[in-house]
Amino acid sequence: MDREVLKIAFRNLHRRKVRTLFTMLGIIIAIASITALVSIAEGFQISIAQTLQSTSNVIIVLPGMGASIWTIGTSTLDQDVVGRIAHINHVEAVDPVLLKFTEMEYRGWRIPVTVMGVVPRDAQKFYALTGPPMQRGQFMPQGSLSKAVLGYSIANGKIHNARGGYLNWEILPGQTIEVFDANGNPWEFKVSGNFQESGQSFIGGFIDTSVFVPLGTLQKMYNEPGKVSFIEIWVDDVNFVNYVKERVSKLLPTATVITERQGIKTVFQIEEMLNNLLIGIGSIALLVGALGVVNTLLTSVMERTREIGTYRALGAKKRFILEMILLEGLMLTIIGGIIGFVSGIFMADVVVELLRQRTSGLPNPVVDLRVVAVAFGVTLLIGILASVYPAKKAAELRPAEAIRHVE
Repeated sequence: MDREVLKIAFRNLHRRKVRTLFTMLGIIIAIASITALVSIAEGFQISIAQTLQSTSNVIIVLPGMGASIWTIGTSTLDQDVVGRIAHINHVEAVDPVLLKFTEMEYRGWRIPVTVMGVVPRDAQKFYALTGPPMQRGQFMPQGSLSKAVLGYSIANGKIHNARGGYLNWEILPGQTIEVFDANGNPWEFKVSGNFQESGQSFIGGFIDTSVFVPLGTLQKMYNEPGKVSFIEIWVDDVNFVNYVKERVSKLLPTATVITERQGIKTVFQIEEMLNNLLIGIGSIALLVGALGVVNTLLTSVMERTREIGTYRALGAKKRFILEMILLEGLMLTIIGGIIGFVSGIFMADVVVELLRQRTSGLPNPVVDLRVVAVAFGVTLLIGILASVYPAKKAAELRPAEAIRHVE
């Protein structure tokens, strides 16, 4: 393929700018969509893999048979079982939690929050092992009744107000908040500190948007003495997780005992199914873009019948015509693919930033080099396949008939 063919192919596309632009637009949209979706999904998969790694030692005890991490808060366990669990071999930390969904008020702003009632000593030990660490202040002291620890988003005002903007407040240790009980009455708590940003937790929502208060106080607020929503267990050695799980299951035969790894894997499976569905939709868009390339090249061949006949009459071989049309198709798809790929990366960042305005802790998109290779490979293949029929049709035109063709 010589430079003359390249110049002619480029000239043919350039003199039909509008048609070329709209043809490439189909490829651009399809590649951009696939790139954005795969990049966002890759970010989630890496984040989930990291979470799996950091929570492999965690076991969760839920009330009722067949319960799941999504039904936390609908029923309770007896708190007195915590002591028996703590005496099982290889159990290093036990964190009983009463979880409630309510509202918090600060400086006249009232926002929905997840409130977790915890035993200060037990929770401090558990979070020292699992994270997140403290950003400011300290964890609430043992024996306190009206102290609170805040998630990162609440403490730093990364919460949306009614007008859609951030509250942009900063709740420092020593300041007070109000949390509402089951009857809508406010209870005042003094903030002892707040966690660093943790991202999504698969236990009861987002830690970043949670308020932690003493367990006994939350039990009084909701008139549930001696009750907890779930129990978190940290096993000192990941190799003994199944052993501890079996012991806890025998101790509590009517409860559901799962590893946090199981819960996260369920989320991963759902995310993977959605990802495949979206990629399938993007592939349909890519097919539509390929049909657009075929249509454009066929129309171009029909419009340039006399021109192609002249080339043939001047001695151009079929190979020259084939290369010219094939090159036009490849240029359409490759340029469209490059623009689509770059646009997809930008689109992924924009989508994640928009979602972060509603949900904190979302992972950044990750561009995998394998994705780059597949995207360009598919684009190149589409360019070749979409160009073969128009190129063959152009190459088979008879010079005499083509020159007589009236445009």
